[in-house]
Amino acid sequence: MKKLWESLDKKYVKICGYASATVILTIVILGVLYSSGAFWNRLWSIFTAVLKPVVIGGIICYLLSPIVDKFEGLFNKKKEHKWARYLAIFLSFLLIIVCLAAVIVIIVLTIYKNVSAINLETVLGLGDLIEQDTQELFKSIEDLLTSKGFSVNQFSDVLIKAAISVKDVVTGLFFGIIFSIYFMLDGRRIKDYWKRAFAIITGKKNEERVEQFWHDADKIFSGYLRGQFIDASIVCILTGIVFTIVGVPEALLIALLVGIGNLIPYVGPIVGYCAVILVCLPTGSYNELIAGMISLFVIMLIDGNVVNPRLLSSNIKIHPLLVVAALIGGGALGGFVGMLVAVPVAALIKLYFDRFLDKKELES
Repeated sequence: MKKLWESLDKKYVKICGYASATVILTIVILGVLYSSGAFWNRLWSIFTAVLKPVVIGGIICYLLSPIVDKFEGLFNKKKEHKWARYLAIFLSFLLIIVCLAAVIVIIVLTIYKNVSAINLETVLGLGDLIEQDTQELFKSIEDLLTSKGFSVNQFSDVLIKAAISVKDVVTGLFFGIIFSIYFMLDGRRIKDYWKRAFAIITGKKNEERVEQFWHDADKIFSGYLRGQFIDASIVCILTGIVFTIVGVPEALLIALLVGIGNLIPYVGPIVGYCAVILVCLPTGSYNELIAGMISLFVIMLIDGNVVNPRLLSSNIKIHPLLVVAALIGGGALGGFVGMLVAVPVAALIKLYFDRFLDKKELES
């Protein structure tokens, strides 16, 4: 054994020892992680539970900050008042709540007006018919679920999960609003603190790069939001004019709902079609229903393929084809949320790719 040890190359023995120790340590770490999977899953769920309202609060803060700054500027014309920021935040949320309440009240009154226009005898007759066929209806639903591989218990589980999801959304939004208030109150101090911490940890050069990135991202996302608001206003005005001409009931209300819905890609048409059906069917306005559906289809076709891509391309400096491609790709990758952020993210990537090309061109 002594001769064998002396014949070995000590350098390679040491390398083999380090490699073996690394492999053994890796196996031990993986074993610990695997055996404590429940702990890490729990830790990850806690992290995401905290992160969700923080992200929601950041988005609300980003969207409301321009309004808050405008209000604060009105109160701080001559000198700085500490209470101005608090009052500005309160008025900004109050403005949003009033606008939402006004839209909800208009919708409720419109629904009530159209429902009250329905013939009472028809409603009573329909109620008697439903009461007579209730058992058959439930039996048909149960047979349909069974034929599709679902049981009634599974269906109830789906409803329970949906209710839990709604509760999570409401909870996340509530705490997100709380975070947004703190962000708007102490945003400058929070930004300065993390800016200083990042500069100390990573160095001054990286701090400048991050500062440039946030500046570019803010410019692009604000341009995207501005383009979306302009587009929604154009769609709202066009829909109101066309629906008034063709005689669709509650034309201005539907136009308002379509404009609000059009702030989110592909939501505007769904809101518009549902609203047209809701106001036309109860009153028997079938000609107006058909005219409204066709008109809305044409408006959305023009908006989706001409107006919206050109508006966004002029605000965030990308080609309309890239806007359409980004929406398709974002929807495929991230669904509804992916579509919301696809266009500004694509614009940001294109900006840095153009800078990379310019740098390479100067170096060559």
